[in-house]
Amino acid sequence: MTAQQPIAEQPAITVRRMDFRFGGDTPAQFVDGNPFVSAFLAALSSVFPEGERFFIDAVRHYRDQLDDDELQEAVRGFIGQEAHHGREHDTFNAWLAEQGYPIADKLERVREGLDMARRRMSPRRQLATTIALEHFTAIMAHQLLAHPEVNERLHPEVRELFMWHAVEETEHKAVAFDVYQAVDGGYWNRVLTMLEITLLFWLDTITTTANFLRARGENKPGNWLRGIGFLLGRPGPLRRLIPEYLAWFRPGFHPWQHDNQALIRPWQQKLSDAN
Repeated sequence: MTAQQPIAEQPAITVRRMDFRFGGDTPAQFVDGNPFVSAFLAALSSVFPEGERFFIDAVRHYRDQLDDDELQEAVRGFIGQEAHHGREHDTFNAWLAEQGYPIADKLERVREGLDMARRRMSPRRQLATTIALEHFTAIMAHQLLAHPEVNERLHPEVRELFMWHAVEETEHKAVAFDVYQAVDGGYWNRVLTMLEITLLFWLDTITTTANFLRARGENKPGNWLRGIGFLLGRPGPLRRLIPEYLAWFRPGFHPWQHDNQALIRPWQQKLSDAN
């Protein structure tokens, strides 16, 4: 099965060179003093650099098979953006390590796991894994962009990093998917891969969050209750993911059927003014 045509024209993909720094006044509990949510975002950041490099490799493998010049250009933008995401999150991860988050061990495990995936997975399966994880990053990005009551809880320096990342994930949210469709990746392959990735993603993220809390002496029931209340209760950014996540399983799904370009335009202007 092939996807229906998207209902929105896709935005330009702009590669922005950033240079984020995190100073001594940036607190280790950088999400409104909430240890759990801070550790949760740290857990996500810990996989970004190697994860982005895996995505680049998976998409680049098929670049020469693409006949569409516009998609070729989009792939170049995708690769450029993902490369910069990896570098900026390397900087953030180094800062997290200074705050007592056991990042080094986690980074090594991620590197080993993705190296094994490259050896054992076919290119088609690696691309299916990429589009599944890109869907997760895109719908999480939407939550940050759509809900100031969520993103304004982040310390300003950390907020700048995650909002820039959210804008660019939105700009290129369909690129890997379009490559997958162009090489006839298949409906059932992407659906079954998503089911597997969903289990692995949440298991890894929650386990890493717990490890980070434990290392910092913050693995306490109260912190878990407060953090889960934030993520699932109010404001509930993870609870709000469910409809967008389920849309993936429609045979005619395409990421730009959910047109959220209006959310990124103010941030695109801010980033343009800053550069």
